[in-house]
Amino acid sequence: MTAPATRRAPATAPVPDCLLAEAAVLEDSLIPLVNRFRARQADDGTVPGPDDADRALLLRIRDEGAAWYRRHALDGQAEALEADVDGWLAAGLDTRPHFGRSRDALAAPADGETVFFLAPVQTTNSAPPVGRRLDCFFALRKEPRALPRLAETFPHPKNNCQALVLITGSAGFAHGACLVFFPENVAAHDKVTEQPYAMFFFNKMRKIHETYAVPAAAAVLTEDSLPRASSGLAADVCFEARSVWGYLHDSMHYQGLWPFDEHISLKTNWFVGLLEEIKVDAKTVLACADSGLVPYAEEQIDMILLERIFRYPQADDATGNFDSGTGVFLYSWFREHGALTGSPADGGRLRLDRARALEALREYVATIEKLEAEVTTDDEYRAAARELVRRHLPAPETGGRRQRYAFTDDQLVLRRAKDGLDRLPPLEFARAEW
Repeated sequence: MTAPATRRAPATAPVPDCLLAEAAVLEDSLIPLVNRFRARQADDGTVPGPDDADRALLLRIRDEGAAWYRRHALDGQAEALEADVDGWLAAGLDTRPHFGRSRDALAAPADGETVFFLAPVQTTNSAPPVGRRLDCFFALRKEPRALPRLAETFPHPKNNCQALVLITGSAGFAHGACLVFFPENVAAHDKVTEQPYAMFFFNKMRKIHETYAVPAAAAVLTEDSLPRASSGLAADVCFEARSVWGYLHDSMHYQGLWPFDEHISLKTNWFVGLLEEIKVDAKTVLACADSGLVPYAEEQIDMILLERIFRYPQADDATGNFDSGTGVFLYSWFREHGALTGSPADGGRLRLDRARALEALREYVATIEKLEAEVTTDDEYRAAARELVRRHLPAPETGGRRQRYAFTDDQLVLRRAKDGLDRLPPLEFARAEW
């Protein structure tokens, strides 16, 4: 039986008024203090030339943050925050912060519960300046209604992901396109050895997708071949579809001969990880296209294609950016397999052939699974991955360690909309905005 797709919002309750009221309190008290402090920090989290005013501001943030935690029976987080701030003050604010206690004191909320967190955090893809600056967020966990049934068909052996509604937060979370929060994003001196939570602010997706991904694709593709199923969605529908994509994507990491959880060091290698990310999204698309059991299947397929191929390569640091590399690679893979045809010369548009795109993704999954079956060691896997990536992402001639590849002339069409997108103001997310 085919799962129905609908653009009508599911019968889910909005964010309760009591949580909006709590957000208003944070926006009037703690959040402005956090934004003031983060503006004083460098990208590595240090405060250059700290003075008494910086120390007094951080102490006030510590006290108000700890008081918030304790009012909500989160004494462990309160104690961790106090210890981390005190340790940083003792070491000097011109040293890199270590908030490992706060990171480890945080527990993933149950579905329907809220979570608050305060620490220096790398808010990936946020509005500049991005770095390990002090930030906070207040969010509601809201798993998709389809999850229990979906988990029966597509079981996830170690699901530790949480779909969240960002209710409010400081600039790193409330501005820009940061969708994720992982333990490894927290500024700390020690490395994370396991990932007890992985939080995703999926209510931000609709505005991000409509603002960046759709226009970026429209600048490249012919009008009649532009994927449209993910455009103009009701807010709750976009949240549900993106949450299902997130679940399927993560579950695919744990399948196959080299599952992510058993080979974390290998799968975080730049070349291996790039192929892995494309593989799990390709398998998600094919599950949507083939099974007839995934809700919002068409919406997810188009969202994945537009996000990965057209939005991700818009990053300012695209030639060193992991996600951008996946999009540029997949673009060339589609070109090679006849899924994107035409010439981009002199402003020409390309045509996306949907049927060939699905076949190209099928061929990609087969190629990666063949690679995984043929290698026997981590070194062999890394070498094979590098060789495959370099077929489509040539090595840069210059640029140093941060540059991983260079755009070819054909690939530069992906950046056609960049100047216009760069002129847009950073996205801002109002209280509990869908």
